[in-house]
Amino acid sequence: MKRDEKYYGEVWLENNDQEKKFAVLSFHDDEILIETNLHSTERFYKEPQILGAFNGLGFLTFVDCHIQQSTSGVSEVRIYNPTYTFIGLSHFVDPFKLKINQFYVVNEAIVKWVNHRTWYDLKHKQLNSTEFNDEYLISDKNLKITIRHYLNLQSNRAELNIKNKGEISFQTEEYIDILEAIEIYDHFQRVLQLLRGGSAQFDKFGFKCPSCDDWQEVYYNDKKLTKSKNNYVHTTYFEVKDDLHKVLNGAYSNEIFKFCLDKLMENFISRQSSYNKRFTNSIIAYEAFIKRHSDKQGGKLSRGLQYHQNIFILISQMDKETWKTFPSKVVRSRDYHTHSNLGNRDIFTEYELLYISLLIDFVIGYLLLETVEVSEELLDKFVQHGRSVFIDMQKTNSILSANPLLKKK
Repeated sequence: MKRDEKYYGEVWLENNDQEKKFAVLSFHDDEILIETNLHSTERFYKEPQILGAFNGLGFLTFVDCHIQQSTSGVSEVRIYNPTYTFIGLSHFVDPFKLKINQFYVVNEAIVKWVNHRTWYDLKHKQLNSTEFNDEYLISDKNLKITIRHYLNLQSNRAELNIKNKGEISFQTEEYIDILEAIEIYDHFQRVLQLLRGGSAQFDKFGFKCPSCDDWQEVYYNDKKLTKSKNNYVHTTYFEVKDDLHKVLNGAYSNEIFKFCLDKLMENFISRQSSYNKRFTNSIIAYEAFIKRHSDKQGGKLSRGLQYHQNIFILISQMDKETWKTFPSKVVRSRDYHTHSNLGNRDIFTEYELLYISLLIDFVIGYLLLETVEVSEELLDKFVQHGRSVFIDMQKTNSILSANPLLKKK
């Protein structure tokens, strides 16, 4: 489907194919909208399933169709916003019985991660490009992940359009339902958020139909994992390629790695209402990590902070005097915001909580990668970027955010 085009066809309710209505399908902010006068008299908020046939697309199954707008008069018009849209080339897809073991996702974020500029070498009369298929096996999950970078060529009589494309394909040993497939893809996106700093709404999510062996499609708004604020670590694919199999195995096979990564990335993909909420989320992830290693570190937050003193100081470069009070101040701030210990004094201010939270996030990222034994070069990127944020950015923003009304006379 092309985002800048409208598609025309007809739709009907799943149990009433005798009453078909004209419909227009379009995109708005990564959402699919269906405008039609099809409606049922019983439902006022959403239709569980709508079927349709559209020119240029094929046979569509819309699932969980929320009524976004409704008008009445000479004719009643509905604008539906389906949560999931299944596209079949030769037949309708039954999403409730669907089981798949091969699927792929085309995503612009992979192209940005590979970060290769395709250009034409006039001297040697050849196109300089990077194309590859790299496979990564997650043996514990019987899962094969393939990262592909290739050229997409489109031509007419006047021009040749060459564009880089990035694709992630997955193959499982057992057949799984579509929500499990989406969760497998989401795990990959969290790794992408960790190593690159962001993902993007996919261009295409294809799966191999078990009944006809055709490649069908599903579309949904991937807003949960694509709204990164892009202030975490940035790497290119080739910088982390040698370590990627270790990170992927951790993200798919290690439960504590998955939990901490999920909490960690939540700070970078959601709009936090306050800095203290961000801080408590960082603390949850850090406490989860130290509890997993409680035989060495102790289950308490204060001991966990002391145990990783060298990593905190390595990234923050705080002096020994500042460190002496740092762990206890973090604990007091945690108790104040999480346990409502309002009598606690000498806690971090709202502004300070932002950068303490960022520091903890970089430490967690460092520790997670350290547990899967990645290279020192990759760990150093977390150190350097953490310093840039915690030291340099904090100094700049402290000046910009200063409130002159709070100054003493």
